Amino acid sequence: MNSINRRFKNLSGFLTLILLTAFLSGCSNDTSVSGNGSISEDNLMVNIKNDENVFDYNSIIIDEAKALISKIELEKEPSGQNEIVINKLFVINLNSAEAITQLASTKIPAGTYNKIKFNVHKPEDNETPPDPEFKEGNGGNQRYSVIIKGRYNGSSFVFKSGKSANIVLNFPDMINIQETLRNITLIINSSQWFKIGNDIINPSDPRFEDVINENIKNSFKRAFKDDDRNGLPDDN
Repeated sequence: MNSINRRFKNLSGFLTLILLTAFLSGCSNDTSVSGNGSISEDNLMVNIKNDENVFDYNSIIIDEAKALISKIELEKEPSGQNEIVINKLFVINLNSAEAITQLASTKIPAGTYNKIKFNVHKPEDNETPPDPEFKEGNGGNQRYSVIIKGRYNGSSFVFKSGKSANIVLNFPDMINIQETLRNITLIINSSQWFKIGNDIINPSDPRFEDVINENIKNSFKRAFKDDDRNGLPDDN
């Protein structure tokens, strides 16, 4: 009986060693979860940076600004085929001063890409955004794509945009993406959101709603390769 017990213990120890080795081997090859939910070794990171100081005029102080995004795509050259970087509802911070904020990290097919596309998205009545502030109800006037909070001449305001927008930004130079990590930075300029020319407008005045919506759409200025993540286009 003791001999049987010893053989059983030895067999159990051997099996345990095999399972432990397999587990550690799997861990050593572990990869990150990409923006589209798949398991991959990422070769693309998309970032956003505010090109202007959001506190650069005294009568408007922006405390919080965020947008709901539904999809990011890159267009491949020369086929025009779109490769999806991320395809889900997510919220981005638009008033991070001059800091670079990561939006997505994922793996896409190798190739040369000439533009980036994304949707500033007003949720549908059957969609549940990750931030409940973007949907107060199912009515068209209860769902929002952009929310900006701040103070105008000392009085608090909340501007909520009910408009969706498709943003397309061409890269100044084609971006070649292979296996190594490539960074792309989007530039937004928030300093013109509440202006007509050089005149500052009241965010709470409904007469300016369409102007502000157009200013927000136009504030997404450019996108470029930025492998050193310094907020400036790379030299090559």
